[in-house]
Amino acid sequence: MRPQIGITVSQYPEYEGIKLRRDYIRAIEMAGGLPVLLPIVGEALVGDYLKHLDGLLLTGGGDFAAELFGELPEPVECDSEPERDIFELALIRAAWQKELPILAICRGIQGLNIALGGSIYQDLAYAGFERINHRQNESMKKGSHPVRISDERLAELLGEDIIVNSSHHQAIKRLAQELVPAAVAPDGVIEAIVARDPGRYSVGLQWHPETLLPISGIFRDFVDTIKYRKASREAAAAAAEAGDAMPAVAEQAGEQAGDD
Repeated sequence: MRPQIGITVSQYPEYEGIKLRRDYIRAIEMAGGLPVLLPIVGEALVGDYLKHLDGLLLTGGGDFAAELFGELPEPVECDSEPERDIFELALIRAAWQKELPILAICRGIQGLNIALGGSIYQDLAYAGFERINHRQNESMKKGSHPVRISDERLAELLGEDIIVNSSHHQAIKRLAQELVPAAVAPDGVIEAIVARDPGRYSVGLQWHPETLLPISGIFRDFVDTIKYRKASREAAAAAAEAGDAMPAVAEQAGEQAGDD
C-alpha cells in the first residue's frame, strides 16, 4: 500500500468548503504516495489524523497573523485564515513530536517555523526587502529568481544554484532553534530550511516546486524516505516479534523432549 501523505487545505468560505491546487495532489501521486486531504477540524482531533498518516505536506495559502509569533501587527496586508492557522500549528507541533516526515511549501515553511518558536516578516517590502520581486508576474510554472542551496542533501537533489518561482510577501525572520537555513535568495531571504537533527526529515521550501515542470525531485525524495522508514519499522517490529516467539518455541521443544 502506498504511504498516506496528509495534505493541508485552504478554506473556501464562499461555499463553506475547502480548496487546494491539484498540483500538490499530482506531485504526491506521481512520487508514489497516496494524497489524503486534511480538512480543518478541532485541535482535539489532530492526533486522530496523525494515527493514519505516514507523512505531512504543508501547502501554500494565506498569511499568518502577527500575534501567532508574538508581534504587534504592522500596517501591512494580512490575509489570514484564523481557523486554519490554529489547526495547522497544532498539527505541525503534534507531527513534530511524533517525528513524522514533513515537507513544507511556501506558507508551510513559515508555519513550520512559527510552530517551533520562530517568527516571520509580516511583509518583505515593509521590512526593506525590495531587491527581488518575491511575487512574480510570470506563470508559476517558470522560475523568476535565483537561490543558493547550502544544504548538502538538497544541493545534491536539486542543484546548488537554481532558479525558483516566487509568490509570497511574508518570509522567515527569526529561525526556530530546531531548524537551520538550507538556501537563501540574493537579497538574504531564507528560501529553504531543514531540521537541525539529521535524523529527522523536515524540509521547508519558500518556493512552489509542485508547479514547476518537470515535477521536482523533492517529492520523490520525500515519499521514498517515508517508504524506507516505514519498511524499516515494519522489519524491526517483525524481528522483535520473532525474537519474542523464540523462547516460547524453545520452551515448548524442551517440554516435548522431557515427555519423551
